[in-house]
Amino acid sequence: MQRRRLKAAALVVPVVAALSLGNTAGATSLAAIPCDVTALNSAIDAANNNTGPHTIRLAPRCVYNVLTPASTGGLGANALPRITGTVTLLGNKTTIRRDPDATEGFRIAEIDGPGGRLTVEGVTATGGGYLDYAGTYLPTDGGTLILKHSTVTNSTANQGGAIYVNQSSTLEIHDSVVRDSAAQQGGAIYNGPGSTTLLSKTKVVRNQATELGGGIFTAGVSLTIKNSHIEGNRAFQQGGGIYNDRAPMDISSTTIADNRAGQTGGGIANDGTTTLTDTKVRRNIALNGGGVWQGPSGGSLTLVRSRIVENTPNNCRPVGAVPGCTD
Repeated sequence: MQRRRLKAAALVVPVVAALSLGNTAGATSLAAIPCDVTALNSAIDAANNNTGPHTIRLAPRCVYNVLTPASTGGLGANALPRITGTVTLLGNKTTIRRDPDATEGFRIAEIDGPGGRLTVEGVTATGGGYLDYAGTYLPTDGGTLILKHSTVTNSTANQGGAIYVNQSSTLEIHDSVVRDSAAQQGGAIYNGPGSTTLLSKTKVVRNQATELGGGIFTAGVSLTIKNSHIEGNRAFQQGGGIYNDRAPMDISSTTIADNRAGQTGGGIANDGTTTLTDTKVRRNIALNGGGVWQGPSGGSLTLVRSRIVENTPNNCRPVGAVPGCTD
């Protein structure tokens, strides 16, 4: 039987159409491509090589359905060519997914630094992973990933179920959702050593880790979370919402709620230096430290106009470890 090729569902149109937005000098050029995986890969190769536009407009409501990977790096295979230049993917209710019938594990995209920079807007990425690192997106070696108005879902890896930020790389997520993914550590996001992650107006929901950080695991240079929701995540050991491994963490105007840990830190397990500003940690559950567990490694958690309330069986442990937190 002939092996099924890459699939995509939408109307057939010319493979790549180079367009220009506006009539002024320096106007942004883009490639508008059909709902076809081969066309998408070709457009990314051209952007990487500076032989085509860096901005790629994806077909609206298309599902780019990938059966076999287009590239392989040192940490596994990828649905798309490795991003080594500046690439922007603009979607409109567009999906890029690993085919459920794919026999090989691969993530959606790897962004290789120092020159790799991928911006994704209006795209759902789903189904990737079954690798050691990053089920969907892997910025590595100083690469940059920016997500806007996008969703990452249903991904699996040992570290960073949806996203692993590796080796001094940068992740920014704005007005987006990271959900329903799983890992040993960092069910949704793993912010690795030397790396920087910013979440703004973002939901991290219903992810799980068999060990640490059901929603997020951070060991990076910084993790900043603003105006976001970390909710309904689960870790079977520590840090149902977030596990902080001796790193700086700054969280403001955010809700951390309804997370669960099998051991300690239903909302947050903190071994680093953390500040919560105008933030609520509520209705989380753990065996101990239902809201926050402050670890013994010399870190601290500072509350600024923030509340840790209604957690089970208690709000903060050890007793007195988080100034201003009461049961």
